[in-house]
Amino acid sequence: MKKHHVLSAAIALLMGLQAMMSAPAGAAGSGSSTGTPGSTAGAKSGGSGATAASHAEAVYKGALPLLSSGNLPGTIAYMKTKLYAVTPYQATLLTLKLENLHKALLPSWEKKFSSSDIQRKLLTVYRGGVSMAKLAESTESPALRAMLQSAGESGYKLDTAEGSFYPVIDYAAYRKYKPYVTEDISSYISIMAAESDLPPSKDNGLIIAWGEVADRALTQEQFIQTYPKSNRVQAVKKLYNQYAVNTFYGQNNTPLFHYDNQEMDLEAQKAYASILAKNGSSSAFLQKLDGFMKLMKSNGYLLDDAAEQYLKTEVPEL
Repeated sequence: MKKHHVLSAAIALLMGLQAMMSAPAGAAGSGSSTGTPGSTAGAKSGGSGATAASHAEAVYKGALPLLSSGNLPGTIAYMKTKLYAVTPYQATLLTLKLENLHKALLPSWEKKFSSSDIQRKLLTVYRGGVSMAKLAESTESPALRAMLQSAGESGYKLDTAEGSFYPVIDYAAYRKYKPYVTEDISSYISIMAAESDLPPSKDNGLIIAWGEVADRALTQEQFIQTYPKSNRVQAVKKLYNQYAVNTFYGQNNTPLFHYDNQEMDLEAQKAYASILAKNGSSSAFLQKLDGFMKLMKSNGYLLDDAAEQYLKTEVPEL
């Protein structure tokens, strides 16, 4: 009887060893890694997919109270040190929620900066391209210093137009989230950061070159085509429509056709010809631009009836 028990135990032990030897590598941690920067799934020895997912969920949920309370400085500080620990989907949600909060709180910040006293003080310290923190160091007013510091920590920067100063969302700061979010939102951040770094127009006039106007329109069109279901596709479509109008019409203070002789701006002629020469894509935007430039060449680059009809049909002004 004892021999029978010993033999049974030996057989069971052998079968257990065979099972362990035949198990695939990594089976103990069955969760899969996304392969994105900062992914925590199965990364450490002894860690499991379930543990990593649980940690990512905890980090994600930790940001939600900060967002819901409107705590921009706290949210930004939290995401700066924690975003690597969540999944790309969760990082995307947090980034978009942050942008929503930035937009929601912007009017209140605009109101704070709009007072005549603040505007007068800003006139003495403002320098283009300088951060809120640096501007805060330049003023002797404790109230203005505190406001500038708070606005900077909240993710805004200062801009000016028509003699007034106002805060705008600092999209350049969103670039640090690009490695962790989904591809479409990474591309969206690049588009918005370009707008933040150098807005296309001020005081009813373009401040970027004609070629840059068309290049940005192309980038936006590509986003729309590549990510038709993106959460931010409507925002990019709106931006694209503005750039299409700027490309084919210009703005009041920088019209595509000069007011005095109705001739197309020479720099625009050169820029658009160059873009068409180096781009052979099937872009709808480029097709319209190509048709437009062929018409322009045939009529001496003048805004005649044929040109007006083409623009009215192909690029109706908003």
